Amino acid sequence: RTGAMSSFSFDYCFLAEVTASNLKEDKLYLPMGATSSIALHKQCKETILVSKEGNSWNVSLRFSESGGKYYITRGWRKFCLDNRCEIGDLFAFNVVGDGKTTPLMCVCPERKECSEILSKYLSRTSGESSLGGHS
Repeated sequence: RTGAMSSFSFDYCFLAEVTASNLKEDKLYLPMGATSSIALHKQCKETILVSKEGNSWNVSLRFSESGGKYYITRGWRKFCLDNRCEIGDLFAFNVVGDGKTTPLMCVCPERKECSEILSKYLSRTSGESSLGGHS
């Protein structure tokens, strides 16, 4: 399927900090701005965190009506442990999705790298090496 990348919107970036409390609670609140992301909607119950290496973690996504924020639960701690995170570590996540499929949250220092991370992830999940265009 060519053009798999073009249907995704890279519409929202946010910084996440690893804290003692979000590790203990296995819960990461997204900033208020996440509610404007096309990829996320209140019926969305999961998201996939994708590391720089293209590894992925399925995590639960919930919306707190009282707080008006999305949050990641069940999986945040595992993501942090698997990536040897320390308290105070910061991640820039880019939310990627089309609003219909499970959104991805790609760890990326720069936007251009996000598309490379996404193509690594897509080629890994589909088994096709042609998706990224280059290896």
